[in-house]
Amino acid sequence: MTLRRKLEWLLVALTAGLLISLKHLHYGVTQYKLFLLILLAWSLIMIIVLRSLNKKEAGSIDKIEP
Repeated sequence: MTLRRKLEWLLVALTAGLLISLKHLHYGVTQYKLFLLILLAWSLIMIIVLRSLNKKEAGSIDKIEP
């Protein structure tokens, strides 16, 4: 498994861990605005990381092909 795939699975595991911890803290019920802000921030982080991973791979593919 490549490093990129390991990072992707790590992000999936971190997302699951975040959701489980938020569930146990009851933020979805007691602090709904904070819960939404955490989810929005996490989504933004995921988008940035996954786009950067895709750009790195696309750049390496472009360099290999003539």
